Amino acid sequence: MEIFHATLQKLTIMTILKFFSTFLFVLSISSCQKDEAPPENNPSDATKPTGTFTAQRMGVFQEQNGYNAAGTAQLGTDDANSQWLRLAPDFTASLSTGAVTVYLSKNQNLSLNSATSFLRVDLVKTPGEHFYKINPGVGSDFKFAILWCASASVQFGNAELK
Repeated sequence: MEIFHATLQKLTIMTILKFFSTFLFVLSISSCQKDEAPPENNPSDATKPTGTFTAQRMGVFQEQNGYNAAGTAQLGTDDANSQWLRLAPDFTASLSTGAVTVYLSKNQNLSLNSATSFLRVDLVKTPGEHFYKINPGVGSDFKFAILWCASASVQFGNAELK
């Protein structure tokens, strides 16, 4: 009888550990927006350019790491000479995790260890057209728009802005 109780106790502990590890795994991949801080970039509440948006540089998103990313990213100005990042109406990405974060980067692959090599723009939660106001003075050395899932630490795609 003592052997039976010891075996039952071991099975109960193993079941609890399996459940807990599965729960942690699901929690870690369930949503990209949960770890995200508020955007550091947007200098105003404006969500649309004033007048006409004119693209100066653009690129097409390339898929990365097995995740879908497609459509056009454009960096340009409006009639008030404000700088904007535009995701065109053809934009789509793997958003099943809830949201991904858009960055401007000096490199094709986001390097979060080098704070001067990227600018966090904002979250994107839906496909289609989006406008993000960019701080003045973002230079031409920011050559890529990056789609990043923070909770999974995975880059979903990039667009080289030419």
